[in-house]
Amino acid sequence: MILEEKKMMEAIDKHKEKIHMVAKKIWEFKEVGWEEFNSSALLMDELEKEGFKVQRGLLGKHPKFKQEIDMPTAFKAVFHGKKGGPVIGIMLEYDALPNGHACGHNLIASAGFAAALGLKEVFQSTGSIVVYGTPAEELEGSKHYILEGGYMDQVDIMLASHYGAEWGSEVTGKAIVWPTHDNWLTFKGRSSHASSSPEKGRSALDAVILTTMGLEFLREHMLETNRIHYIISKGGTAANSVPDLATLNVELRTNDSAELNALMKRVDNVIKGAELMTDTSAIYKWDAPWYCATPVPSLYKRVAQYAPELGIDESKFTFGNSPKASSDLGCVAYKIPTVEITFPIVKENEPIPVGHADETAELTATDFPIEQSILAGKLMALAGYRIGTNAEELAQIKHEFKANYKE
Repeated sequence: MILEEKKMMEAIDKHKEKIHMVAKKIWEFKEVGWEEFNSSALLMDELEKEGFKVQRGLLGKHPKFKQEIDMPTAFKAVFHGKKGGPVIGIMLEYDALPNGHACGHNLIASAGFAAALGLKEVFQSTGSIVVYGTPAEELEGSKHYILEGGYMDQVDIMLASHYGAEWGSEVTGKAIVWPTHDNWLTFKGRSSHASSSPEKGRSALDAVILTTMGLEFLREHMLETNRIHYIISKGGTAANSVPDLATLNVELRTNDSAELNALMKRVDNVIKGAELMTDTSAIYKWDAPWYCATPVPSLYKRVAQYAPELGIDESKFTFGNSPKASSDLGCVAYKIPTVEITFPIVKENEPIPVGHADETAELTATDFPIEQSILAGKLMALAGYRIGTNAEELAQIKHEFKANYKE
């Protein structure tokens, strides 16, 4: 490592106690999406102490419907270095699940905070660092609102992190979409007495059940990597009344953004069929999809090559992995060259924790996972500095991203 890189690592080590405090405090707050007031305030306060100019609360924009989205627990923190230099973005998450930080978002916050502290140390004569506080990833997400609001327009490379089964630097994630959460997929029918005058009723519940049957038959004729999940969240009020209102919460996922668009159209046809069979009306509109990342393989592999300098085994990094879950990170990585550092939170040969499980929530407040997040932060900082200060390499990455981008 050159002198500037050593300075970054020393700065992160110097602040280890503070980084541990941030991870543990956010874990203690356990604030669910859109309610992360203490968690975001803690991060904003600490970034301000480190010389970042913080915009508290962001007004985003819905990428499909264009209405403004008020996000009081989102933030943008900027460290202004060399004007006209590269702009490195860092994304933090800090929302919990109802059972606590079972997805380790407190560790995403500590990793990103560590990276920001390191990069700040050397970017005064290099460029700028922008740290984004992105709430509610476990609900509807916020990154697409922040992106559409124009807050990420100047970013050259985006850095992100998440715990995983092993070390990694590839951005994977299924594209996902659902109907807007104001009513999900709601069928409206006509109520009537289920025994004395059933012929006068039009069952919204029948429409929901027929839709689910159609979805089950659709599974046989879609790609095996596609996913459809649903619950019936409203099915009527009394068994002896024909339900005039019923609601299906449904989500679609695919490994390809174009495939997601095609699957939505097929599900639209299933819903139309249910309407016709039951003489009911479906009320819904698809929300803005979270698309798959635009791949930048050279960026992923380059970052993996830096790992041994931090004592991380490069052979643990694998590429061409099939996506499993989804994240609003995909919305950003679809539009901006992005690398996501995944890091293990258990020691080698220990059982890999299950995402969203109570046992994982207990684990994410302990020292080993936090130390791993700090190590991930160091790798993020190293990647941001080396790519940001190499104009030729940065241009090549942008060119590759542009070539792989699909509307």
